Amino acid sequence: MVSTFRHSITHTLHRGEEWIFANPKIILSMILAVTVFFGMALPRLQVYSDFSDLLPQSHPYIKVYNRLKENFGGANMIVMAVEVEQGTIFNDKTLALIHDATQGMDSLPSVNHNLVSSLTHRTARKIYLDEQGGFASQAYYDPQKTHRSVAELEQLKRDVIANPTLYGLLVSPDLKAALIKVQLNESGIDYKATFDALMKVRDSLSVPGHHIYVTGNPVLTGWVYTYVNQIVEILAWTLLLLATLLIVYFRRFYGIALPLLGIALSSIWGLGFMAMVGINLEPLSLPIPFLIAARATSHGVQLVVRYYEELAVVKNGKKAARNALDALFRPGSLAIIVDAIGIAVLVLGAAPFNHKLGIAAGFWGFSVIFTVHFMVPLALTVLPQPRTTVNANEGVRNFLGAAMARTGGTDGGARSILILTLIGAIGAVYFVSKVQLGESEPGSPLLHRDHDYNLSTAAINHRFPGSEELHVVARTDEPGGIKRPEVMAAIERFQAHMMSDPTLGGTKALPGVVRVVNKLTHNDDPRWMQIPDTADEVGGLMFAYLASSPIPGALKEFISSTEDEADMVFYYKDHQAATINRVVALAEEGIRTIEAEVPGLHIELGGGIVGVTAAGNQALHTDHMIIIPAVMILAFLLVMVYYSSLHAGWLMVLPMLFSTLMTYAYMGAANIGINVNTVPVIAVGVGVGIDYAVYFMDRIREEYARLHDIKRAVITAVATTGYAVSFTAITLIAGVVMWIFMSDLRFQSDAAVLLSFMLIVNAIAAVLIVPSWCVVFKPRFVTAAHYDEDGVLEVDEVQPAAALLKVA
Repeated sequence: MVSTFRHSITHTLHRGEEWIFANPKIILSMILAVTVFFGMALPRLQVYSDFSDLLPQSHPYIKVYNRLKENFGGANMIVMAVEVEQGTIFNDKTLALIHDATQGMDSLPSVNHNLVSSLTHRTARKIYLDEQGGFASQAYYDPQKTHRSVAELEQLKRDVIANPTLYGLLVSPDLKAALIKVQLNESGIDYKATFDALMKVRDSLSVPGHHIYVTGNPVLTGWVYTYVNQIVEILAWTLLLLATLLIVYFRRFYGIALPLLGIALSSIWGLGFMAMVGINLEPLSLPIPFLIAARATSHGVQLVVRYYEELAVVKNGKKAARNALDALFRPGSLAIIVDAIGIAVLVLGAAPFNHKLGIAAGFWGFSVIFTVHFMVPLALTVLPQPRTTVNANEGVRNFLGAAMARTGGTDGGARSILILTLIGAIGAVYFVSKVQLGESEPGSPLLHRDHDYNLSTAAINHRFPGSEELHVVARTDEPGGIKRPEVMAAIERFQAHMMSDPTLGGTKALPGVVRVVNKLTHNDDPRWMQIPDTADEVGGLMFAYLASSPIPGALKEFISSTEDEADMVFYYKDHQAATINRVVALAEEGIRTIEAEVPGLHIELGGGIVGVTAAGNQALHTDHMIIIPAVMILAFLLVMVYYSSLHAGWLMVLPMLFSTLMTYAYMGAANIGINVNTVPVIAVGVGVGIDYAVYFMDRIREEYARLHDIKRAVITAVATTGYAVSFTAITLIAGVVMWIFMSDLRFQSDAAVLLSFMLIVNAIAAVLIVPSWCVVFKPRFVTAAHYDEDGVLEVDEVQPAAALLKVA
């Protein structure tokens, strides 16, 4: 019954293929029409980064982050440091420079003007008691006053040192640098415009004796945008390299033109689809589209190689094209579908970035069936037949066949290869254990260690408690609850608990402000630097602080307008995986303890770059445990259904498992962390392995049906398909290799190295493991293969035991 059903499906496909070849111009016209349709959408394609796309929006930390970012600040912060070479910042020239920097930062596009922090900003004020005993305040810096006496500068220095919200946080402990911090409104950020304006401000501040440093996520994104022209240049060189490889390999017009045409068509379909559905092209994910385009080339290469093989035998161009598609339709379409589904699995990730990439790249990968798999053989049927029908690459094929005959084509050689594979996998486990989830080093791995961004980050972290912020919210059930003395004390206990981490550079919260104001109301007596006993007294001190400032919202960075949420800020020098894991564990321990002590108080993590990175790492762990196994399972199921064999599914997944294990081992050895950028690269690379394996397996079945000898079938398959697969691997590597040498974006360079490693290991695994397994275990789906009356490759039906006895 199953055999009859499978037979009907294969022959329905066979009849469909006959109709396609009977009407090649109709099919090619349809492909061209769809290409024009997608091409018309290309001008609407947008290339930009959206910070919120990288965040797992359903994660509780991100929900907290989204709620507090407008009031207390988000992760899109720009930090500038003005550092003086000689002396301290307390001189007229340096103070004026800090003021100019503050004004310039405040004028940047997308800046939240309520969340600007600087020594010279109007919100940085000295609070004191006037002659009548009332509260008054004045700005630390008056821009109208161009000259100050030595005594005035000394007094300013003492005033700054006395203010814990300035000293150490906005002015370095050694008094040699000052910070200017601004938050960006996250809706509709134009990173390029903001970065360009920032660089103009920075250039205007370049004066002798001073250094200007800038860091922060928007700065990092801006630096990425500066490499767009370089990316276009890499694209041009990649296309030139692919064309050169095709020329060297084929030395024939069709072998060069048709695979390149396949790149063009599939790219138009993929990019046009993205433009039509409103999916932006993320600059950091560009190596993936490059790889998809190269994979389109590889499938085109397989078809053209088979066409020239068949042409050398049948001497008829149309017949050769038909034979090529007959032979490669099943393995090629299977490989393309598995590729596409393997990429589409990214939609299971928590971040919108994964959803968009999975949908767009999945469609792009699937479109290769039409833009390459059907287009190439149909184009060969309508194009003039080549004058020369001789296959010019017999020497290389003979070499590969001879090499396999001495290794995997023998019983001992095949067993040795499988044993060595097992030993290599066991050895790789050691390095796999070293792979980190999250960033593996300070600064940003997107850029080289000596890049201005990483040097600026290091300089700021050297002078200050840290440029990487963690925001934690204390929330009460009732409005005004933050003013309760027990809540204020609980906030301070949480701060003290977090200070037990030696890497914490500093902290800032509302209780510190209340203590300072309380001291001021008692003639600056340090004994009164404490939290009052009642909520009314706390509220009175907060009101006095607000009344002393002519600037509205003086406490906005500390407490919400309903006084039921208060922000605590903690400063760290990096957001490496180890730092974040330690900080989150410490915070959660403190939350459990303190919430149990104070009814109605809730402490929630989520803000700052440390908070959102923690959420991303946690979601990434879940994504990683879902996406990569899902690619494997789907590949197994698809191959199993295609060949109606569990053994076939296992045999295709085996080289994928081995290459994936070796990839993680390489990442552990090279100190490459698993992050939101590397997971898609791994997922795409994992799916590549099945391309090679499917083509090998199908050719082995094809040769066995003809030769009825597994060793000879393996040797012939490697001699024929092996050369095409090796060139395919080179083609795929060529699609990303230029990033290694030409990209100044370290991540893209590292991703290209990682992809190249995966492609090489996948090719080696396929060319060695699949044939060796067939020689040793002789799977039935291979050894029972035969051609039916229509020339379709099928598997002999297993006869029931009763029928065998009857025959006997």
